[in-house]
Amino acid sequence: MRDVLHSGILVAGEVPLLRVLLKMALEDNGFDVTGEVDNPQDLLIMCQSQKPAVVLIDFNLDQIEIVRLIESLLDIDPVLALVVLMDPITGQGETILAAGARAFLQKPFSMYDMTDLVRKVKPVY
Repeated sequence: MRDVLHSGILVAGEVPLLRVLLKMALEDNGFDVTGEVDNPQDLLIMCQSQKPAVVLIDFNLDQIEIVRLIESLLDIDPVLALVVLMDPITGQGETILAAGARAFLQKPFSMYDMTDLVRKVKPVY
């Protein structure tokens, strides 16, 4: 069971405008966004210090790099809910799920679909 220190959503992505849009959509739907990062290294550091409940990941990484990132994040917190936003690449969704992500969302997507997916994977305390 998760401890009470796990809370909020962390938005991780290289595109500042998309991070802002994701954060706004989440907050408009009642979610607590506790931070945002623009690179995988800062994401790992923030996950150690902030203990988020959910992380949205939108990095332009190849399949091996995203799998390594997912594995590293789950090493920090094995019950962390990871949602990967990705370009439609055949087979990559299954690989991301096999690595331990809770869900993925293919681009383009609507903010409604994104917030609905976060609602489904976010732990309830």
